[in-house]
Amino acid sequence: MNAKNIVILIGILLLIFLAAWSPWITKSYAENKTVKAFEDGQKGIVDGCGFNCTGCGIVSSNKVIFGYSVVIEYGCGFKILQDEDLNGKTTIFVSFIGTVHNLKK
Repeated sequence: MNAKNIVILIGILLLIFLAAWSPWITKSYAENKTVKAFEDGQKGIVDGCGFNCTGCGIVSSNKVIFGYSVVIEYGCGFKILQDEDLNGKTTIFVSFIGTVHNLKK
């Protein structure tokens, strides 16, 4: 390998390391992005899901490789008013580029 190829390889490895570490994705950014994406997905649904129930909202958030993993708990429809034990829970991944992905439904 010549010097140019080594410099390119080192640059690519540095970019991969930086993306995996993703210091620009903070805990508060990931949590806010998750809540906004969840609420945007429920707009226009009359009997949709929300965080207006006991124990609902952000349950935990952890830094993982290439982003953040955020666990949320929510209530849907009439269940919110009837039985707080019927809440749903899901894991959301916020990637190093700021996109939001539902991991578990």
